Amino acid sequence: MKHPIRQALTLGLLAAPGLSALAQDVGLYGIADLYVGSIRGSDSRTVVNEGGNAVSRLGFRGKEDLGGGLSAHFVLEMGLTMDNGTIPLGGGFGRQSFVGLQGPWGTVEAGRQYTPLFFNLLATVPFGMNANWAPVQLAGSVDSQPAAARTVGLAMRQSNLLRYRYGGGPRAKGLRVDVAVAPDEGAAGLGGILAFGASYRGERYFIGYAAQRLDSGSAAATPFHNQTQGLNGSYAIGGLTLSAAYLVSDSTAPGARRAAHTVLGAAYDLGPHRWMAELNRRDLRNSPNDAQAMAVGYDYRLSKRTTLYGRLLRLNNQGTAANTLALAPVTAGSGDDVRALALGIRHNF
Repeated sequence: MKHPIRQALTLGLLAAPGLSALAQDVGLYGIADLYVGSIRGSDSRTVVNEGGNAVSRLGFRGKEDLGGGLSAHFVLEMGLTMDNGTIPLGGGFGRQSFVGLQGPWGTVEAGRQYTPLFFNLLATVPFGMNANWAPVQLAGSVDSQPAAARTVGLAMRQSNLLRYRYGGGPRAKGLRVDVAVAPDEGAAGLGGILAFGASYRGERYFIGYAAQRLDSGSAAATPFHNQTQGLNGSYAIGGLTLSAAYLVSDSTAPGARRAAHTVLGAAYDLGPHRWMAELNRRDLRNSPNDAQAMAVGYDYRLSKRTTLYGRLLRLNNQGTAANTLALAPVTAGSGDDVRALALGIRHNF
């Protein structure tokens, strides 16, 4: 038995009433990622953290063939803080928890899941959507925005989401269309989201557009809308892939400033080696508090499941901006820059 722990956990899950018939279609998966890093922001520190290559996670997923081209599936996924053994995002399956039906007409899913904008960006940016080390995540910063607009960011993951998808997964060729909506729960006008995404992947290229509007604010005040639009694409020449994205975020919150992000990337694959570079320029309208983040990285694949990696990141804050990446401490209004170096290992299971 090559994976006794995985099989024992899966069999334990299947022992629950009603699941035994699907034993062959339910599986355990995850990522274990840890790195040693040197981080400098408003102060300097040496750290052992998780998620330098990809955020650590543990999940269950299953699928049942219903016949006639129809199938049902589910995903339950939690985050793992590998350096101290805790569970982030409030515990439980805070990363993903949804169920769906798939047929010749497309896929319908409901629950906590990613937005169309997330999938479009994931398809092209060299460092993926790594929350800590990918420069594209600077687009989720709410620094130098009024307090009323500081609860949103990119909103890449949403609860209560109803989603329809036509086309395959993020790496599938051809046309993909995503439409998603989450109803307001609780106070009227709060927490709802409308989202749309469309993309096309050819033999060497990808192009996509996505937009979303998230309702936020407080029950005591007039709710406001946060809009984000993104156009992105990539082109591959042999082992080299070049990518670009342009993101614009705005809010109807009083005093909010329009933020535009230009993201450029390159990745080169040769055997077990992968080199990456990514740049994100943040322009904040009517403000001197712009920023620029750049990262370079190297991956060495020891096997299909295990990768050694290195990361070097630099984030320059202008004016009194206090943007941060790599979990670096940056004092509000300081304008301090971020420098970060990481050496780590990622293992998929």
